[in-house]
Amino acid sequence: MQETITLYLGLEPGKRADLEVVGLSAAAFSDAVREIAFILDPSLEIRIEFDSGTEGSLKLKAILRSLRSADAARNTLITVVCTVALTLAADLRTYSVGKLIDRLLLPEQRQELSDHDVDRIAKAVTNIQSGRIAKEPIQEMYKQLDRDPVIESVGAVTKPDEKPDAPIPRSEFPIRAGIVQAVETTPNSRVTPTTERLTLISPVLLLANRVWRFRSPLGEFSYLMADDKFLSDIFLGKRKLPMKENIQITAKVDTIEEFAGGVWTPKHRIINKVVRIHKNAKQSDLFSQPKKRKASSKKKR
Repeated sequence: MQETITLYLGLEPGKRADLEVVGLSAAAFSDAVREIAFILDPSLEIRIEFDSGTEGSLKLKAILRSLRSADAARNTLITVVCTVALTLAADLRTYSVGKLIDRLLLPEQRQELSDHDVDRIAKAVTNIQSGRIAKEPIQEMYKQLDRDPVIESVGAVTKPDEKPDAPIPRSEFPIRAGIVQAVETTPNSRVTPTTERLTLISPVLLLANRVWRFRSPLGEFSYLMADDKFLSDIFLGKRKLPMKENIQITAKVDTIEEFAGGVWTPKHRIINKVVRIHKNAKQSDLFSQPKKRKASSKKKR
């Protein structure tokens, strides 16, 4: 008797994920599944396999087997599968655990679960989210996934050839990895503080809080420049911002997110402090004249 749970990686269209990132993420995912399974049933054994993905995705299949008899093991296997899948859901407030399980499982699988099993799943998911179970491997998985900008989302599926209903978007990776801490202001909005390295696209040359355009590893976005001291220093000449290609800054950013459609969506990005302007001597100044070539020093014969 065996059941499967598949880690689903949503990829940027036309791109392939970094092999090292995928391998380390798969190893961390495997460790997390093993720890969760051991808490629910120490007799389970697990194997991770690579599976072909559809366009724009990659699947890592975890096969769970029990050392006990098939009849006694199936509902425990399904319980573990559901627990892992719900752990990788974007947000559990949209549906009850029971409804989510109904969407995850085939009818014959759902019949194997009693109300007691559903309660066990809900309790296990709560313990995982609070960090009491599998905290380190889950954080490690998100840390690895965050390294590759090609990976846009992660989720879990239990049925063949399906995509997760509400995968966890890339913007959640640093939070779930424990790199940054989300500050929730209301049930439907929150502020996520991060430190980001951004490439300047278009500044606004006014001494006022206006929207500047930057490129981040996730794409091009507008950021409200709210660092008054940085703006003042630029306009008073205390700090230089050369008009060159690929000017990069490191900045402390607050991202305001709203909860809609089962996922947290970034709505506004605010730069509170510019920590550093990175100099890149290799790039040419956009407003400078081309340098004249030096005359050859070789003497004519």
